[in-house]
Amino acid sequence: MASLAEIKQIASLRYPKFRQKYGQFVVEGRKGVDEVFHSNLKVVKILLTATYLTKFGKPNCAENLIEQVSEKEMDRMSQMDTPPGILAWMEIPPAFSKPSSAPFYLVLDGISDPSNLGAILRIADWYGLSQVILSQDCTDEYNLKCVTASMGSFTRVKCIRLDLGQFLSGISTVYGALLNGQSIYEASSRIDDVELPQALVIGSESHGIRENLMALINHPVTIPRIGGAESLNASVATGILLDRFLGK
Repeated sequence: MASLAEIKQIASLRYPKFRQKYGQFVVEGRKGVDEVFHSNLKVVKILLTATYLTKFGKPNCAENLIEQVSEKEMDRMSQMDTPPGILAWMEIPPAFSKPSSAPFYLVLDGISDPSNLGAILRIADWYGLSQVILSQDCTDEYNLKCVTASMGSFTRVKCIRLDLGQFLSGISTVYGALLNGQSIYEASSRIDDVELPQALVIGSESHGIRENLMALINHPVTIPRIGGAESLNASVATGILLDRFLGK
């Protein structure tokens, strides 16, 4: 059984300040927990209920990591309205100080919605990107909404927080997703011909790319609008743009 202190600590990880204080986060649900077993992330404990155990059996991990808790205890620890019955108590790995050398970088400026960030990590993973560059004020990638929306991709895609101005100043070709840029369908024919490395900058859902970065964007691009929608959210736009840049 989990101790009262452990239950309180796990429950506190719904808040960013306690994730930072303890260097820990949680993953909930069968899919997410299964993904951590195939990663290099450190698991503190796997907590599950008798109902989950009866339905799905024990997860494929070391026996000493598994601990059964009551439904009431799981309700206290879970960050979901309807707890899935299994929760992984995880350690946050050390932050990455610099990105790996690559021909193409996805750069996120001020993404504030954790579900959007999680979806972007999933899209980046789909297109083979192992790292994403984030501004310092992007939402926390260890927020449960982000972890859940990534569908396990958070275990494979590194989030690297940098001063975007400094980072982009060293990139030869910088694309920026803007409403008034060149159509991506016209620009895509010359993507492979431009100087490397390249970066694609996606701005926040509310404000777009910040003014201080605009001078560093030498290839503004847009997704042409056909209907009446005012805009696309950041994850949808990222998916469309990455398909033009990296799709086969």
